[in-house]
Amino acid sequence: MKKQALVTLKDIAAALHLSVNTISCALKERNNISPETIRKVKEKALELGYIPNSVASSIRTGYTKTIAIILGDIANAYFSIMVKELERCLKREGYVAMILVTDEDPRIENEAIEAALSKNVDGIIIFPTCKTEQGINLIKKRRLPFILIGRRMQGTKMDYIISDDVNGGYLATKYLLDKGHRNILLFSGPDYVSSAFERKQGYLKGMSEAGIPVKDLIISCDITISEKIDKLIKSTLNRRKDFDAIFTYNDIIAFRIIRIARQAGYDIPDIIGYDNIQSKIDFGFDISSVNIYKSLMAEKATSWLLARIRHEIKPDEYLNEIVPVDLHIKA
Repeated sequence: MKKQALVTLKDIAAALHLSVNTISCALKERNNISPETIRKVKEKALELGYIPNSVASSIRTGYTKTIAIILGDIANAYFSIMVKELERCLKREGYVAMILVTDEDPRIENEAIEAALSKNVDGIIIFPTCKTEQGINLIKKRRLPFILIGRRMQGTKMDYIISDDVNGGYLATKYLLDKGHRNILLFSGPDYVSSAFERKQGYLKGMSEAGIPVKDLIISCDITISEKIDKLIKSTLNRRKDFDAIFTYNDIIAFRIIRIARQAGYDIPDIIGYDNIQSKIDFGFDISSVNIYKSLMAEKATSWLLARIRHEIKPDEYLNEIVPVDLHIKA
């Protein structure tokens, strides 16, 4: 079946007996076109099904008005929330988002970056896997504006905005310690992921201040949501009877622990997660969590990236911002 031809400015001009230039100016609401003409042109464009040709526009301006958002695991509600916040900010500025998922795999991350570059996006917002800088170096070689969000790479000059993960881990641990708990399990992500490593550092600081050894209290788990994590949770709950509280790397793990514990008939210990995703999604029940200011991070990341795209920032000036966190304690 032959693809139907797109309606062009020439088609609208012919229908209204106006010049193509007048149609173009009317659609852009230029001051030299009367309000009545603008109204008629827009009505006719809608009637004919006119859609602006973004490819032609990008050829003229050099910009596609598209930003790639590259994230780790769409099954994690934290990423879904952040994508929604970022899309909201981009839409307000006249940009559309291209969403790419890496499954926290560096190979897929490279493919996602290559796909974004092949589409000539104007910039990239990326939640990096942190396992390798190969993909990041590819973006740098193309000199494409980008910003890391949620995680950072050590020892390199690049834009990033993250939550205060060290303090977040410390606040969560102190909260449990102040409630009288001593055997606090930490379900932690891989150390190569900056947010997991730094949250663990906060946990270690709190436990050290309390004089509590952490040997065998740290449970290492994958960063993606999978059956493997469920098996790890089940085996830990079956094997460990000596803990009295749990701190998890993120909320999704905390919710899974609660679900599995309930199914097995275990008493649910005091538990605190990280991300406070329930601030944006109603899960039907509440948990304590370290609260990240997700809307603020999305606003700042978007604003900075677009300013860099517009060459409003010096090449040697970088955004390295750590956004404060606080605790959300369930009622």
